[in-house]
Amino acid sequence: MATPEDVREVLDTRREFSIEIEGEATTYFIANPTGEDIRKSDWQYSKIYNQAILDDLLTQSQMIDLLKKQGVISEDYANEVEETRSKLAAEIYKLESLPEEVTDVDREDSALSVATTRDELFRLNQRVNGPMGNTCENIAEDARVEYLTSRILQKKDGSKLWEDFKAYLDEENTALAVKARFEVMLWMQGLNSDFLETTPEQQALREINQKRVEEALASLKTEKEAAAKEEAPEETELEILELPEPEKEIPTKTEPEKETPVKVEKKIVDKVPQKKKGRPKGSKNKKDPAPKTPEEN
Repeated sequence: MATPEDVREVLDTRREFSIEIEGEATTYFIANPTGEDIRKSDWQYSKIYNQAILDDLLTQSQMIDLLKKQGVISEDYANEVEETRSKLAAEIYKLESLPEEVTDVDREDSALSVATTRDELFRLNQRVNGPMGNTCENIAEDARVEYLTSRILQKKDGSKLWEDFKAYLDEENTALAVKARFEVMLWMQGLNSDFLETTPEQQALREINQKRVEEALASLKTEKEAAAKEEAPEETELEILELPEPEKEIPTKTEPEKETPVKVEKKIVDKVPQKKKGRPKGSKNKKDPAPKTPEEN
């Protein structure tokens, strides 16, 4: 039973690509072929090559001679292609050797020079790519790539996408079959799916454009901040004005207001009886009569 480490190793070594099927992106993987896969793909190449010879298809050398005879390419075509390749290599070396302090304008000029030379080489190759695609060698090579595609394409869980070569040939989803074949062909040539976007000149141009965009955004931000400061000055720039004290108003003569009579409530005071003149009753100064004797009682 496979361990998690084994599964992780397989996932890390496989090359992946995605294709949109029915509005949903699906990911597939390219695994390394086995020895049997390679032997059978070579056998497929030989079988198709021999069949093409029997069908009177031209080989690559025969096709080159025919194109020269028809005037499609000149006698020095091979030398022209080789010179263009050497020029492209020199331009790439010059671009990658530029010092860091070089201006963006000089770097951009160098990158554009590389792009121009690459386009020139592409046009030269395009003269013969079409006709050469119908030669015995190219047809046989396509058969080999197709066989390997049917054997090394996997799903995420590691299972094969097609059970056998016939299942690949019978695939109804043409876009999937063509995309898988193209990805395997690039993989065999050591190229990434986005190799056209990762060339030295494209990377340099992308970096320069990104830098210019960032500078433009920074400049726009600075302008907006300056405009905002002009519209709304800072508080420290405002002058605080002291208002003068209001003048005292001189009162005008007015008729005196009539005083409202205040009702005074009379307090009712209880009359205190006045004391009569003379000695009060029960006064201590009054002499008590002598006590009567029993006889007198």
